[in-house]
Amino acid sequence: MRWLLNHFQDEDDVLHACIRDGNLRKLQQSLAASPAPDINYNHHGFGPPIHFASWCGDMEAVELLLAVGADPLLVSRGEENLTAIGFAAQRGHREIVKRLWTFCPPEAHLSTGRRHLSCFLVAALHGHAAIVQDLLDWWDGWPHDLRCRALLGAARRWHFAVATLLLNRTTFESSILQEALQMATTLRLLMSDGDDGKCDGIDYLNQQLVVELLIDAGADPNACPNDTPLIYTAAYDANLTGVLKTLLEKGADPNKANGSGRPEPTMMNETTIRLLLQHGASVAQPDNADQGQDALLRLTNNHGETLLHFAAAGCRVETMDFLISQGLDVNARSSNGWTPLMCALVPIESRFGRVTSMGEAIRAARILLSHGADTGIVTDEGWTPLHALSLHRDGDVRETMAGFARDLLLRGVNPESCARMLSPDKRTVVPSLGLPWGGHHLRDAMANPSAQRLELLPAMTPLYWAAIRGAVGVVRALVAHGVDVSSMDEDGISPTRMAAESKFLERQSELVEAIIELLLAAGAGF
Repeated sequence: MRWLLNHFQDEDDVLHACIRDGNLRKLQQSLAASPAPDINYNHHGFGPPIHFASWCGDMEAVELLLAVGADPLLVSRGEENLTAIGFAAQRGHREIVKRLWTFCPPEAHLSTGRRHLSCFLVAALHGHAAIVQDLLDWWDGWPHDLRCRALLGAARRWHFAVATLLLNRTTFESSILQEALQMATTLRLLMSDGDDGKCDGIDYLNQQLVVELLIDAGADPNACPNDTPLIYTAAYDANLTGVLKTLLEKGADPNKANGSGRPEPTMMNETTIRLLLQHGASVAQPDNADQGQDALLRLTNNHGETLLHFAAAGCRVETMDFLISQGLDVNARSSNGWTPLMCALVPIESRFGRVTSMGEAIRAARILLSHGADTGIVTDEGWTPLHALSLHRDGDVRETMAGFARDLLLRGVNPESCARMLSPDKRTVVPSLGLPWGGHHLRDAMANPSAQRLELLPAMTPLYWAAIRGAVGVVRALVAHGVDVSSMDEDGISPTRMAAESKFLERQSELVEAIIELLLAAGAGF
């Protein structure tokens, strides 16, 4: 309670301060004073004094306040609108819940007509199974929709004991069970302001148990909410590997397709891939149940992409090491000429909105290069590794990007090679730094850019790409290499002006200044 020492400094907070300090004598004296303080003063956040006493688990203070007429049914002000019994249920103070339950008829503890969470729902959301059981034992009138909300909340927070109790005491529709399973397979919802989101092994075990429980109750492990199989949610996060294992053991199809018609293991880790392979997964769609693990590892999808392409696209270096150790070809070309090296270098946006960073891209690329990746690759779109590296917006303070760009130049990458670049169209306010990559993603985007709010720029060298995207290190390396900085594009625009007018750099004045300074010093015009 030390963190509360700076609370309750106002005159109206005198009763709250007594309860905070555990000073019953002063509380009694304050209640007996004339004039007495307002026993129902509604503090913003902690509610009236009896609510705060319930939250603190101070039964003696609760009894004192009830004796002088405090109203436990008042609804607190603030983010959490609760009655006194709700505060007790939130903190797991079972005896106080029992005491306040008898204060009024059961129906009064529902939120009908008043905006507050019922004690039943609060206890379920916070994982207090014993209190949930008490409330179910004391009254069978809890509405079905409230029980459904309780199950969904318990599943979202991985409360196995509460979910077990609710399933034993209530018959739920299949749609509710399915929604609960979907919630249970995601990351745990934070419980309170003090919840830092950290999970221990026991938390992940409870999550697995909740998932298993819901499937046993009738939920379908092969469901595809929003065209995304549940195993995808688990496969994309290394912390959810246990849930993936449970889903697979409970019958989830490892080859279940998503909305685009195929699995995409871009962000998978080594353990995830091993699990999927053990259960007969493939990166292609035909039935491969009779093939061994080695054969499955080497399968490609309909666009000629291997697991290594996907691992490289997500910069999953441990997975890349594993796949390379299993013999996958670091120079395997997709149907449009993309190798894992190109996949690693292009900034790609994950399904969670995160874009692979320059550091991650270079680290992944160096692993591929150490195993013989060919830097002479030119994709069907004309992209080279320098074009791909140029897509990363970075000030390159430590010259990591410049060093890698020099390495590519020394390995023979042509700095004068031209290729068309995708750029956000005029409808886009804040452009994403991620780009479509490989296979059908890039092909579809370039064939119909307006469908994705993109436009195709004229064919340009990596210098122009770097100027537009803010790749300071690439500009520095190309200038040092002696590329012609005085050239113009087909519309007569210089790379200097490209940087100054780039939509990607509208709020990146330092990058713009750095690029312009490098180009002007090398003799570029504006």
